[in-house]
Amino acid sequence: MEFKTNDNPWIIGFPIHESYSILEQKAFHLLSIINASAKSNSISDLKNFLVIEYEFSEISRLLLECAVQIRNEIDQKYILSEDNKYSINSFVGILFHDTKIAPEKSTNLTFREACNKIIHTKHINFDLENAKSINEYDSLNNTIYLYGDYQNKEWKVELDVCTFICVLINIK
Repeated sequence: MEFKTNDNPWIIGFPIHESYSILEQKAFHLLSIINASAKSNSISDLKNFLVIEYEFSEISRLLLECAVQIRNEIDQKYILSEDNKYSINSFVGILFHDTKIAPEKSTNLTFREACNKIIHTKHINFDLENAKSINEYDSLNNTIYLYGDYQNKEWKVELDVCTFICVLINIK
């Protein structure tokens, strides 16, 4: 059903929000790509070029840009999160500290540490629904796997992207 706004003097033309922050815009784009994955992958004309070409790279780029920007704000102590539902210590995934020596040993991943891991990631994998190959899957799931190393120990992160975005938006 169409919701008519033609006669509303406050809504003229396109509803373009002019007061959002760049961080909010990036978080919205990141969330939109993940949540639209199933629909985008079901349209063969889109999947064969746009989705295969840009879905992973745009998520990677946006995730990195959000992590760098919010981590900078955390370091500058601009964020006050005492009254919020989420804080920089909220859990957004799982961290495996040493995948070679103790592959099963893990801890909860805080938002702040997630930003660090995103920034220092050397490889990223995506959780794919019904994957037959990297280019043939039904949709992206909400989990992203990050890999890197710290002090000669290889780590792995299972990041819940939607929870990461919820924390990001609530503490910014």
